[in-house]
Amino acid sequence: MIGVGATYWPWRWTDGIVAPIMLEVDQSRWELGAFRFATAQYLKFNRYPPSTISAHPYWGFSAMRRWQVLHRSRWKLYLGFGAVYRSETDLLEPIRWNFAYLVSLRYALRRNTFLEFSVRHWSDAWLKNPNRGQNFLLLSVGFH
Repeated sequence: MIGVGATYWPWRWTDGIVAPIMLEVDQSRWELGAFRFATAQYLKFNRYPPSTISAHPYWGFSAMRRWQVLHRSRWKLYLGFGAVYRSETDLLEPIRWNFAYLVSLRYALRRNTFLEFSVRHWSDAWLKNPNRGQNFLLLSVGFH
């Protein structure tokens, strides 16, 4: 799959653009992905000036187990859990290794082509503070 996405932090956009390339194997049960966060991200914190960069552009690499929880005609719903390595630390995440979470909705366009909308969250699960996490929405197209 290839796609494009945007970053957010609860209830506001953070101006980040994401470009992923993902490979699914074993009937979409497993996913390997490379994610390029191509622009800087900005969060509005009370203790930082508004122009403070929360995350510079970076790479993320993920391995995830996906479960199909719904299949209706052309629609499928997936939940996923896995691990992520980030190429840098920042105000969003103080460590490089994170957990990855996914909820995605897939629509089959044709027999071998589909669109997938996903909501993703990367977080260290409070292993080290502050744990704000990386949140992003993706729209991807896939071929199999």
